[in-house]
Amino acid sequence: TRRDFRVLRRRLRGARAPDDVTIVVAPREFMEIVPNVNAEHANTARPVRLDAHEVARLAKKLAFHTGKAAWTFGTSFLVLVVPLIVQLHREEQLIELEKEQLGVLSQPSGGLVAE
Repeated sequence: TRRDFRVLRRRLRGARAPDDVTIVVAPREFMEIVPNVNAEHANTARPVRLDAHEVARLAKKLAFHTGKAAWTFGTSFLVLVVPLIVQLHREEQLIELEKEQLGVLSQPSGGLVAE
């Protein structure tokens, strides 16, 4: 395998700008990204055609992944946001109670009036 790696490196030394990049897996101590000299340009672009079966499969996949994302969002909302809302509501009630108690204490007492 080392010999193959050396031959490949010698062959690639004269390569110009890379048209395509290939990862060559060499011995465990080496891993290098080298250009693929024999690569052809991808001029085979053509429109994608889907038949009914593929459309149904993609729709099913989309629905499945959308459901997973919705479940993740909903669960995160319940775990992170709902306790915050409950705590803010409790604190608001506590502030209202304190205002009410201060209002009762600050009123002049209308005790018995002696005549």
